[in-house]
Amino acid sequence: MYRMSGTITVVFEGGVLRPEQALSLPEHTRLEVTIQSMDVTPESEDWARAEFRRLREQGGVRLNGWQPTRDEMHERG
Repeated sequence: MYRMSGTITVVFEGGVLRPEQALSLPEHTRLEVTIQSMDVTPESEDWARAEFRRLREQGGVRLNGWQPTRDEMHERG
């Protein structure tokens, strides 16, 4: 028996729930699914973009791969 738990995001298309990311499950695996709608409003999207920008400015997001900070390069901290 294969056991799995967690949360995935799916899109409903053509009468089928399609995961947004590939799942590493054996074919014909049976799962119990709980559905919760995710409402995206212009306000929530604006908040998410602003939060991402803030995290990026603080160095929490590096889009060019890992690069050491100045303190890490000079072993400060």
